[in-house]
Amino acid sequence: MSIKLVRKLSQKKFRNELKLFVAEGLRLCEEVPPAQIEFGFYTREFLSDERARNLIGRLKNLEEISPSTMEKISDTQTSQGILLVVRQKFSALEKVFAKKIIVALDGVQDPGNVGTILRTAAAFDCGVILLDGSAEIFNPKVVRSSMGAIFYLPIIKMSHEEFLTLRGAEILAAAVDSSAEIYYRHDFNKKVAIVFGSEANGVSKKILDVAKKIFIPMNGHAESLNVATSAAIIISEVVRQSAF
Repeated sequence: MSIKLVRKLSQKKFRNELKLFVAEGLRLCEEVPPAQIEFGFYTREFLSDERARNLIGRLKNLEEISPSTMEKISDTQTSQGILLVVRQKFSALEKVFAKKIIVALDGVQDPGNVGTILRTAAAFDCGVILLDGSAEIFNPKVVRSSMGAIFYLPIIKMSHEEFLTLRGAEILAAAVDSSAEIYYRHDFNKKVAIVFGSEANGVSKKILDVAKKIFIPMNGHAESLNVATSAAIIISEVVRQSAF
């Protein structure tokens, strides 16, 4: 077990090279499938909580370290006293397409937004496609804000070109456009792949050219909605229609 390796994993370059990432905190570490854990560290203070002791009791390859050492390797401002090094894992395309709702992220760059959308996707039983330009899902901020969804969602990465060759799902794009349809007027009673674009530029033109556009009408003073908020609103409507 290597403290030096944990420090390296704060950089995307080494996460990509080693196919590892870090999970921190009691709640998040409880969600990590034991088979994906390489090793981990905890502090004696962490064991003061019964829930924490139960977690440590069922995991292997863990080492106790001092609070000061934990603070040095932690990505959070105040460490909860547990850190796991986890193997990266993506799903097969078939698992993503087994879901009725597919969420595609097109250049969504804010890690907090990506993590929140993953959490929403898990809540509504979606598959997820990460398109070029989106934040890396193994970024520590994405991992934390996903609240464990990253470990159970079917997720794949692909290029725009690969995405546009997919068949079997209607491609929809969340976009403010004169040709866009109000989202709740669309018939969602079939498999859909809903694309949410970058915070600054929206969905890329190559996808807009082939997608059916939908939008969320607003009558207040806000110019636009946060992309994670938009995703939650639209996905919940797909589920609502499917329930009746």
